[in-house]
Amino acid sequence: YRRGAEQMGASDFEQDLAQTSGVRILHWVKPNAVIGEDGHAAGIELERTRLEEGRVVGTGETLRLPADMVFKAIGQTLVTEPLHDNSDQLQLHAGKIVVDEQGRTSLNGVWAGGDCVDGGEDLTVQAVADGRDAAKSIHEALTG
Repeated sequence: YRRGAEQMGASDFEQDLAQTSGVRILHWVKPNAVIGEDGHAAGIELERTRLEEGRVVGTGETLRLPADMVFKAIGQTLVTEPLHDNSDQLQLHAGKIVVDEQGRTSLNGVWAGGDCVDGGEDLTVQAVADGRDAAKSIHEALTG
């Protein structure tokens, strides 16, 4: 996270849940680059940050962490209007995507998770867990 723990938008509950689920939270760093090897992610370069006149700025000091996957966390809102125009009709409930216990939607070959699904929690940890569970289901669907 680019700032300190006290400035994080995530609740204390979400931060604690993430850490007890094995997530390591680094403060006062920002991503600079994804490091690739042979066309795959191999790590991420981070730059230490500090506040300067109220703005977050890089210090020039970098560190690298090994990683085989990199996710970009962004704030977003589910826009359902284009989903209603789909002739296959993605099933929605209360503006959220309906999924089964494995994350499958009403559209063949489409899975969803996180806070865009009906009953989903607005927690990064939950979204990652949903992604893991959907990946297992997708693997089963592809391998029979």
